[in-house]
Amino acid sequence: MPLFQRHDPDLRSLIAYIVARACDRDVTLNQTKLVKLLYLVDVEREASARPLLTGLRWVFFHYGPYALELPEILAKMEGGEVIVGQWHGAKLYRAAPDAPTGEDWPPGTRSLVDSVLKRYAALELNELLDFVYFHTAPMLEAVRGEPLDMTQARTNPPRRPQRPLGASSLPEGARDRLEVWRERRRSAYVPLSSEDQRHFFSDPDDEELPLDSTYGRLVVPEDTEL
Repeated sequence: MPLFQRHDPDLRSLIAYIVARACDRDVTLNQTKLVKLLYLVDVEREASARPLLTGLRWVFFHYGPYALELPEILAKMEGGEVIVGQWHGAKLYRAAPDAPTGEDWPPGTRSLVDSVLKRYAALELNELLDFVYFHTAPMLEAVRGEPLDMTQARTNPPRRPQRPLGASSLPEGARDRLEVWRERRRSAYVPLSSEDQRHFFSDPDDEELPLDSTYGRLVVPEDTEL
């Protein structure tokens, strides 16, 4: 029997946790990005057939998923649970001093939230919005102004953003063979002396410059003004 009962976080604790972990990752988090990360947490929860973690009522508002009760909740948290700065009129979430660590949450809850942050928090805002609007199931058949059917995520879980392909790994022993080849190339290369370089990179004083043309050969003496 466990020593204490683990509970899912309430919404304000979840918001503070997301802000704190985003700051740990040096991620610039504005209100739009914060809202979309909360939405993705709920999409992932629904995809795993568990109740929504935020308790929010998501609607298709203007251009994407939104919860109309969020502005009031965020306003109450500002200056205490979360520290907010301003940049060109936009709110940026700078810190969450007393954010929970998530250690007393159910392990599956914390791992799900961390997974969402790992995959999506560092995306550029436009890239994140594109993914949310066009690649999450509740938005695929959404009607503007109407609540989102979050249960759609159960049958059509979100596709992961494609990561760029990394360089293929070298076969065993290839690095050693490559270094031997490089050393042979270095030993075979003999630098030119300064005198050799002067002759190698300059034309003889009395040399005329022959230029091939379509109808014959044109010789231009050195003292000719062009």
